[in-house]
Formats: sequence, C-alpha cells, structure tokens
Amino acid sequence: MAQWNKNTVPKCKIKNCSDEVLTTVEHIGYDGKLYRRVIKAVYFPYHHCTIEDMGWDMCDGVPDDWEYSEEDDSYWIPQGWYEVCDYFEDYSYSEIPDKVTAWMKLPKPYEPRVKEFGGREDDRETEICH
Repeated sequence: MAQWNKNTVPKCKIKNCSDEVLTTVEHIGYDGKLYRRVIKAVYFPYHHCTIEDMGWDMCDGVPDDWEYSEEDDSYWIPQGWYEVCDYFEDYSYSEIPDKVTAWMKLPKPYEPRVKEFGGREDDRETEICH
C-alpha cells in the first residue's frame, strides 16, 4: 500500500503539472470544526507551466491575478494544488483553497479476478445498460 507523504510535493515533468495523486485536505467549517477529506489532485510548481502548455481553454477569461509570460505569450498557472474534476465538462482542475497536508500516489484501478459464466465480468453490465 502506498504511504502518505508530508511536507513535500510530487515531482513534475517540464511544462506539466504533477501526476494525479490523492491528497488529504484540511478545512475549518462554519461551525469551527476541523474537517479532513481525501480528494484527487495535481500540483503546479511556481512558473512551471502556462495555460498554453496545458492546452486550457480559458473561455471565461484569465483571472486578473494570474501572471503573464511575455516569452510564452501566455499566462502562468499559479503555484499550488488543484482538485481534479473528472466529470465536470467545463473545467479539468479547480484550485484548492484549503490546506493540503499530505499526498500519495493513486492506487491501481480495480480489476476483476474471476470470470463469471465463462464470459467477462462486465458482459452482464453491458447487457443491462444497452
């Protein structure tokens, strides 16, 4: 099992963010209680990649506080952690305003080990859905 990494950030390739990882995020709720949750996220280092590098379509415009890179004719993506939004059509990532306290590599996806009735395990689901 992967272990949690504290006080570090994942490594990033040139002009790219980190691989997707699981993060523990701490949030102080309206009631003053500390809440922790686990979310999938990526990390962007300082001046590491631009919206052009990532192929982002900023249809709503670039936020006023994002720094422009004349050399790249694009905007730097601000340093920090961003939640991965897999099923949100308009955006892929959303900046995490809360404190990320630890991260770990993603586990491998589930794979069935037993075939049912001589077919693939997902044959039954396919028949039901179609």
